[in-house]
Amino acid sequence: MRRWSYALVALAVLGLVLILVGGDTLIPIGIVLMGGAAVGAVSLGFFAVGRSEDRAREEEARAREPRPDPEAKPPGDGRITSRRPPRSRGDS
Repeated sequence: MRRWSYALVALAVLGLVLILVGGDTLIPIGIVLMGGAAVGAVSLGFFAVGRSEDRAREEEARAREPRPDPEAKPPGDGRITSRRPPRSRGDS
């Protein structure tokens, strides 16, 4: 994310230089570059907030997960049992 920040700062500085140099073509290009850097900075801010919320949500989910007890035994004697429903004799 730091690379993006540096790129946006460089874009804004380039736009400012073009505006200061002046000229019929350079001023609008500088304004567009400065505007693009501003939009990118706002987007980067929202991205950072979203990432931190995702991390917080993952930490909460990990904290809520029950930790398995290595000494716990499964219920019953470990055999699979099944119960069959009563057979229908056709008289109902």
